[in-house]
Amino acid sequence: MDYEYVFGTLGDGETVRVKGPAHTELSGFQQVTQEYPGETVTDRFRVARKLKSDEDRAGNCYDWYEIDRHYRAADKTPGVSARVDELASGVEAAAVAFCLMAEAGQIDAATAGEHAGLFSEWAANVDYQAGQLRRRNGALYRCIQPHRSQAGWEPENVPNLWKLTHDPEEEWPEWSQPLCAGDEYGQGAQVTHGGVRWVSDVDGNVWEPGVYGWSRAEPESDT
Repeated sequence: MDYEYVFGTLGDGETVRVKGPAHTELSGFQQVTQEYPGETVTDRFRVARKLKSDEDRAGNCYDWYEIDRHYRAADKTPGVSARVDELASGVEAAAVAFCLMAEAGQIDAATAGEHAGLFSEWAANVDYQAGQLRRRNGALYRCIQPHRSQAGWEPENVPNLWKLTHDPEEEWPEWSQPLCAGDEYGQGAQVTHGGVRWVSDVDGNVWEPGVYGWSRAEPESDT
C-alpha cells in the first residue's frame, strides 16, 4: 500500500501524519523513504505514541503519531550526476562520480577512506572549498572552511581548516553522532563508545551504540 508521511510539530514535540488507503498501527523504530524532485529522502524515527485517527469523504485514512529520535537523510545523487557530466572530461567518470558523491556527503567516511587513492593529495597554494576531500599521509581529510593553502597549513596541523575523516591506522575510531546525509555508519562499521567496541548491524545507522542498531564486539581471545 502507498502511504504519505508528513512530519511536523505539536507544541515542543515532533509528529508524523500518515495518509493512506487504510489505518496504520506503528510502533518502535521506523524508516520511511519518499521520492521528491531531484532527491530521495529517508526519515528514521521512533514512535512514542499514537495521537488520533481520522478519515475524509474520499476514503483516505489519516493517523497522527508523536515521534522522537528523528533523523533525516537526503540523497541528491541526481544533482551530483549532473556535475559529473560537467567535470569528467579526461577522467574516469565513475571515479569522478565517487569523489563528488563523497564530497556531497552521499558516501560515508569509511567507504571513502577505503578508496582514498581516488582523491587528490593535499597541496600548497591551492584554493580549497568547504566539503572537499584530500589525502595526506594516507589519511583522508575534509575541508571545513574555504581558504588558500600554504606550507605549514597541512591538514594535520590546522584542525580549524581540515577535519580528519578516515585514518587507515585507526581500526576502532570513537563514535560520533551523524549530523548530515552521508555521515551515517554503514553495516559492519567498527567504533568505540563508552569504552566498549561496537559493530553496526545496519546500513545508514544514525543511532547511538547501546540504543539501537549496534552489537558489542566479541573481545579477542588471548590464546
